Amino acid sequence: MTGSAISYTLLSTSDVQKIAPVSNVTLWRWVRDGKFPAPIQVAKNNFWRSDEVAAWMDEMSSRRGAPDRKALSQNRS
Repeated sequence: MTGSAISYTLLSTSDVQKIAPVSNVTLWRWVRDGKFPAPIQVAKNNFWRSDEVAAWMDEMSSRRGAPDRKALSQNRS
């Protein structure tokens, strides 16, 4: 290691489900479909990097605030 500090923590599945309250099936479907960060496997347990989950949350927030282009084009007609 080059001496750089770790700037994230590892989140368990239950930690992630507190942030994104969805079922295990939905969470794994999102991972499979590339809609949610993939976990890191440590000793047969899955953990998510907190910085990657935070980036996902930021992306979801920015999408929520973006105007619906289809609705805008219908309003202009």
